[in-house]
Amino acid sequence: MRVSPRLIVALITAAASVVFATTLARAVWYAPDIEMASSTLAAAAPARQAEPGDLPERLRIPALGIDAHVKQVGINEAGNMATPGNFTDAGWYKYGTVPGFEGSAVMDGHVDNALALDGVFKHLGDLAPGDEIYVDTASSTPLRFVVVRVESYAAAEVPLDELFNKKGGAYLHLVTCDGAWIKDKKEYDRRLVVYAELR
Repeated sequence: MRVSPRLIVALITAAASVVFATTLARAVWYAPDIEMASSTLAAAAPARQAEPGDLPERLRIPALGIDAHVKQVGINEAGNMATPGNFTDAGWYKYGTVPGFEGSAVMDGHVDNALALDGVFKHLGDLAPGDEIYVDTASSTPLRFVVVRVESYAAAEVPLDELFNKKGGAYLHLVTCDGAWIKDKKEYDRRLVVYAELR
């Protein structure tokens, strides 16, 4: 069967349009985090006490159908926790607590992408107390966390000490954007936090 040259041109044009639209949307609407190295944070990181097999590799949330790769993230140019460079992975704060260890391990993920397609944490707000979250370590050990509460905060009012420094147990805190999109700041005005405990 002979393929029409017009069909070939139309397909190439359509593919180029998609690539152009995606690039334009990312440039105008979304700017990925640029991670900054910090030898000070690295030297003090609780992760230094962990073995390579203790580090997180996958995040699974059965109630939401999430089975995501976990990337290690640090801080961005603003000094805040960086986010993954794509919309399908979760990011574990590598300068903080290792999941399953004493303290609060923190993971983040995008709510959507530059084309308004769902990000890994799009439906994080649907979680409820009692829902299970699993973190699979590099040694294939599954850690089971149970959601205890879900909160939404104004971006400037997130309780950072509780989020990153909670003591008295092993905790997992998941963070994503929430609320309304602020066009001139290129960010959402709220943050959603899921608090979970190791069980």
